[in-house]
Amino acid sequence: MRESGHAHSVQGQEKNGACVCEVDSMVWAFPAAKYDAMTQLVQSCQDSLKNLQAQTVMGEETVPEMEGTLKNVTLRLERFQYLNNQGLYNTLHLKLLSEEIQQLQDTMNNEALDKDGKEAQKIHTELQKFQEDVDKMYNKNIFNLETMREKLRSLNNRVQTCKTIPQDFRSSCSRRMMTNISAPVVTKLNPFSTSYIAGAWGHDTDADGEESYWIQPLANGHRLGITVRFYKTYEDFMAARNHRDESLTGSYTHANAIQGPGTFVHKGVVYYQCYNVPELCAYDVKTKQVRRLTLPGAGFNNKFPYCYYSCLDWTDINLSADDKGLWVMYATEGNHGNMVVSLVDTENFNVTHTWKTRLFKRSVTNAFMVCGVLYATRYVNTYKEEVFYAFDTTTGMEDNTLSIPMEKVAASVANLHYNPTDMRLYMYNGGYMLAYQVYF
Repeated sequence: MRESGHAHSVQGQEKNGACVCEVDSMVWAFPAAKYDAMTQLVQSCQDSLKNLQAQTVMGEETVPEMEGTLKNVTLRLERFQYLNNQGLYNTLHLKLLSEEIQQLQDTMNNEALDKDGKEAQKIHTELQKFQEDVDKMYNKNIFNLETMREKLRSLNNRVQTCKTIPQDFRSSCSRRMMTNISAPVVTKLNPFSTSYIAGAWGHDTDADGEESYWIQPLANGHRLGITVRFYKTYEDFMAARNHRDESLTGSYTHANAIQGPGTFVHKGVVYYQCYNVPELCAYDVKTKQVRRLTLPGAGFNNKFPYCYYSCLDWTDINLSADDKGLWVMYATEGNHGNMVVSLVDTENFNVTHTWKTRLFKRSVTNAFMVCGVLYATRYVNTYKEEVFYAFDTTTGMEDNTLSIPMEKVAASVANLHYNPTDMRLYMYNGGYMLAYQVYF
C-alpha cells in the first residue's frame, strides 16, 4: 500500500481461494497527541530561550558593575594579602618586632614622661613582659604576630598619652565628643570653574588677628596646585570680590608645589603635602618662606587614598587643626594601611606625638580632628555622608558605632576639616564649598 509517497508491506493470507490482508489504518493516522506534545516542548524551549536572552542582556549590564565592585574590593583587600602568605611569620619579623619594642622602651626612657606615674610604670612592666613573650616565640617557634603587633600598637598609643600633653588638653577634650552636625549653613560653588572638583577651602585667623576666607583649587588632573585665593571678609567671599591670589611657586612640578586636596591654612601659614614626596610643606604667607617636614613611612602617590565608595586620588595625606594644634593624618605600611594621626609642633615644625589607629584608611571617605578626637566619615549616597568612627588621642579609645549624618551635594569629599574659632566644619565637595555647625 502506498500513501503520501511511503510504501508499507502487509503479510496476506489465502482464504477461500482469495488473498486476504488485514490493514490497520491507525498506522497511517496523524499523530495528533505527539504533535501537541512536541508543540508544547517547542513553546517551552522558546520561553526558556527568551528568559536566557533576557538574563544575558541583564548580565551584560550588571557584569561591568560587578567587575568594578570586585576590583574595588580587591584593591581594598590587597594590603591584607599577607595574611595568606605562608612565609610571613618568621624570625625576621620577630626581630623587627623586637626592634620596635626597643624603640618604644627608648622613648619611655628619653621622652619627658611622668616616669614616676602609675601609668608609666605599668607600661614599663608590660613592655618587659612583652619582650619576654617575643623571646619565647623565638624559642618555641609559635607565631602569633598579629596579636603581638596589636598589643604593641596599644602600648605605643599609651606612651603617646603619657608624654607632656598640656593638662587642658585632657580636661577640656576627653569629655567633649561631637554629638551632631547641622545642615549646611554655607553652600557655594567655587569661583573658578565647575571643572575644579578637587580642592580645599576654609576660614582662618592669623597670628595678628586678621581673618580671611581662603580657597585652594587643584588643577592638572585634580592633583596639583600653586595658588591660594584669599578674601578678607565673609561678604567678599560670598560675593566673590576683592580677592587676593597668593602664588606659592611658579610651576606645578616645583618641589614646593601643592599635591592633593589636603591643604589647610592655619594662623597665616599654608600647610600642604609637598609635590611628589611624603613631606609637609609650610608656606608663610607674610615671609614667603617654606619649611618642610618628612613623615617617615607615610604612604603617598595613591598608596593609601581615601577610598570608601570610589577612590579619590591624591588624598594620602591631609591636615586638620583644632584648639590643640595642627594634625596630619595618613597611613603607613607599618600600621598595615591603617590610619595614623600625628600632632605637629608648628613653631619648631616637627612631630611631637603619633597615634596608630585600627581604622583602614581605604575604608573611609575622609577624616578630621575636633578637640583631640579623630573622626572619620563614610559614603551613604550621593547626597549623604555619615560620621561613623572616632579615636580619642587623650585616652587611646575608639568608637566605631557613631552614626552622625552629614548632607552634601556630590559623591566625593575632597577636603573636610574643623575650625575651632567658629566651631564649623568646612567641606570641599565636588567643586562646591559647604560649611556646617558642630554640636557637642
